[in-house]
Amino acid sequence: MRKLLFVFAALGLAGSLWAADPIIGTWKLNVAKSNYWALLQSNMRELTSVYRELETGQIEVAATGTRTDGSTISFKGIFPRQGGIAKGQTDSAPEGLSSIVTVIDPYTFYLTILENGKQILVYHSTISKDGKTKRDRYKGIDDNGKAYEGVEMSDKQ
Repeated sequence: MRKLLFVFAALGLAGSLWAADPIIGTWKLNVAKSNYWALLQSNMRELTSVYRELETGQIEVAATGTRTDGSTISFKGIFPRQGGIAKGQTDSAPEGLSSIVTVIDPYTFYLTILENGKQILVYHSTISKDGKTKRDRYKGIDDNGKAYEGVEMSDKQ
């Protein structure tokens, strides 16, 4: 479940209120610069996420990637541009898992993951002012109740 949670969390990340939204575009996970628990748990080799604005005022994210065993990762999700509840567009999310995006400004946002109403993961995401890099710092609790944290770095393509 934590493998799926990583993908759901990594892809549910946010948008903003402003027209020139820095999240819009293609982002590639920089595995070499990332130091995080989820990479080890999911055996992630690569991940590319494409964010686009929808006419409904929401952001759609579509991600594809590969695990070290060669298996593929694919996910689509949507979330309100100004923040709110994120929704996956696949049936792979476990029952009771939900996420909430909180937008601080165009370059700073939080993603909170809940399992049956209990907070299990929080991402603090920042996009550099030049819009070229995204850093996601997070803290969570694994299936055994043990705390973990890490950093994910992504580069805009």
